[in-house]
Amino acid sequence: MGITRKIWVRYHKRGEVNARIAIVGASGLRSVGKIVIEELVQRLKPQLLLELYSYGLPGIYYGPSYLASPSGAGVIIDRGGMVKLPGVKFYVLNTKNSERVIIVDGYQAYSSINQYMIADKVTDLLVQQGVKRLFSLGAQVIENGLRCCATDLKLLDEMRGYGINKTRVDRFIGFSGLVAAIGQRKGMESICLFAPTDSNTADPEYPDYRAATELLTKLGEILKLEVDTSILEARSRAESERIAAMLREEEERSAKERREREREESQGYI
Repeated sequence: MGITRKIWVRYHKRGEVNARIAIVGASGLRSVGKIVIEELVQRLKPQLLLELYSYGLPGIYYGPSYLASPSGAGVIIDRGGMVKLPGVKFYVLNTKNSERVIIVDGYQAYSSINQYMIADKVTDLLVQQGVKRLFSLGAQVIENGLRCCATDLKLLDEMRGYGINKTRVDRFIGFSGLVAAIGQRKGMESICLFAPTDSNTADPEYPDYRAATELLTKLGEILKLEVDTSILEARSRAESERIAAMLREEEERSAKERREREREESQGYI
């Protein structure tokens, strides 16, 4: 009988890349961290380093992925019609100042045990690549402005220099938060950055491009990365215009219903 593999890794580039910094993001509240990671990959064109797969990564979620909602096993079909297993992707970026940065495109597992197992493996791989500092990305709906938490008080002081204050939020749920905390136990400094967003009860992961733009801009400032945010900004404007149009239509519909109701009531008194 063969051995069951709960996690396996496919390498595209062997050997240690000596990247001191890593950026981690995954699906989550308003998809902010996921959007930032995708923009970094699309705009900066980093090299794919490795892919991590696991039986704990579902093909679909029937609810918010970061809350371990009911899910189903399956695969992802890309725009080209190619079938792919869900997984965590590691990229390596060579910056203009000759420093290497690892970008981790994360994935939420379907249970707490699997989340811990995968986050533990991800941090092992980051340590192997020489990572000393980790930036974990997310969002929050409680406070205005960018906020942060960290694994050391000096890191909070450092972020304050960029205009980012400590958050009062007391939980960071899911993959990215676990990677930050587990990474500390393996010698990495971890900083969690949260963009302010609005809740969407109908779809908690509905994309907030405005929040993602704000977070990406600040991350670029901290790490001295030049990232073109024009496409993200255009998406944000288009989304704002769409919402404004929906609100106008709703107001017009409500006004029309009110006028019809008032007319019917007035006719009843004749």
